[in-house]
Amino acid sequence: MKNFFLQIVVTAMCLAPAALQNTTAQENGTQETAAQSTSAQKHEPPAVLEIVRESVKEGRLGAHEKVESDWAAAFRKHNFPNHQLALTSITGPSEAWFLIGFASFADVQASDQMSQKAGIKTEMEMLDARDGELRSSSRTMYAVYRKDLSYRPDLANMGKTRYVGVQTFRLKLGRMQDFEEGSKKFRAANEKADIKSPSLAYEVMGGAPDGLILFFQPMESLKSVDEFPAWEKAVREAMGEDYQQLMKGAGEVFTSMEYNLYAVNPRMSYLAKDTEDADPAFWRPKPTTTGTAPTAKKLEKAGQ
Repeated sequence: MKNFFLQIVVTAMCLAPAALQNTTAQENGTQETAAQSTSAQKHEPPAVLEIVRESVKEGRLGAHEKVESDWAAAFRKHNFPNHQLALTSITGPSEAWFLIGFASFADVQASDQMSQKAGIKTEMEMLDARDGELRSSSRTMYAVYRKDLSYRPDLANMGKTRYVGVQTFRLKLGRMQDFEEGSKKFRAANEKADIKSPSLAYEVMGGAPDGLILFFQPMESLKSVDEFPAWEKAVREAMGEDYQQLMKGAGEVFTSMEYNLYAVNPRMSYLAKDTEDADPAFWRPKPTTTGTAPTAKKLEKAGQ
């Protein structure tokens, strides 16, 4: 599987973008979900994405979830216009990711100005102080949506997403054009193979070294991971000789590639009402007395 993940990461050069949209359910045969799907297809993924990565201290996951749930409640109380999807790591470092979408950088500025208002600012400073005791470090990045690297964003169903795969590419300086040319070949192969796995591509503009591109792959279930080998085989066959040539040349284009899995955390998320309405039982869970984070198994069960 380790070698395959390397291949699927390279495949993401065109398999990329697909599901951070605040969209609703796809068609399932009913008139209501068909309308939701139509609505989803009218909206592009956010043009600008704020990515906040928090490293959580060992043994403090439950306490961290409680604080972040209070953050989400504060956003709802003050009716913040920008929503966030919260993810917790399944593989890789113990982290929580918060993905906040904006229409533009001007929208980022407007949101920041809103957070400086009297009352809101005090409340958020108190939450940040509590949150800071549970973090070992944090990083904020801003990224822009790369529609040209996206693959089938129309298949994304944010309301039903329970897991997100994140493919990270770090390009060598001056190799962006090579990356984009390879993407076109992978895109054509994915379309030819009729791969039904959406992804969203974002190029990081600030908060990390140049050449960082992230691909977000939404999944309704981890069962999707079981299909990776079959998808890779289909893409390889569709590409023919180009596949091996691109794989051999990957070391000349990238300094590193990494794939990690994350679980969606509904308690720490703050999404649009129509998105949450796709599965209110999941997105609006009843408060727990323990304050512990949902396990991957519980999230899997909720997504079935």
